[in-house]
Amino acid sequence: MQKEAGASNRPGSSLVKTCILFAVILAGLHAFTWLFALKGYIQWGNGTAQIVSTILNTMGIQNIVDRNIICLHNDTWNVTSECTAVNAVFLFVSFVLAYSSEFKSKAIGVATGIPLILTINIIRLVVLGWVTEYWPKHAHLFHDYVWETIFIFFIISLWFVWINLVVSREKNIAVSC
Repeated sequence: MQKEAGASNRPGSSLVKTCILFAVILAGLHAFTWLFALKGYIQWGNGTAQIVSTILNTMGIQNIVDRNIICLHNDTWNVTSECTAVNAVFLFVSFVLAYSSEFKSKAIGVATGIPLILTINIIRLVVLGWVTEYWPKHAHLFHDYVWETIFIFFIISLWFVWINLVVSREKNIAVSC
């Protein structure tokens, strides 16, 4: 009798073990980053603010940027760590590293996922700048609800795409999505 391939037959792939590993990785990434942020080594939002400001100015949406503050016609943004997608990156990286797969698959997931998340985040902020300029009454709705939902959906979808395109090519796949 042949054993069925799947998550339960892979070494170390139990759901509880995976969840604990995910939580430890996520907590470790946050602790490590905040340790450096508290020491002043990380200046949250400066680079993101500069990139978004440049793109908005190119699109004709005038703004002024000073470090991590973007002054738009209808609003002023304080680009904090949450605006840089660092939490989304940590979430995705934790998903990938905790998932039972080969090192090569994890490396591919992290190396492609991080730039994609950062790019989508810049697009998110540019769209929010456009909404702030032309529909200022709806800007907070888009920021707090529309983009939050889209971004969470994107992170989870990216994880599933990684499983289907990369992990599923391994000899012993963990889960078929």
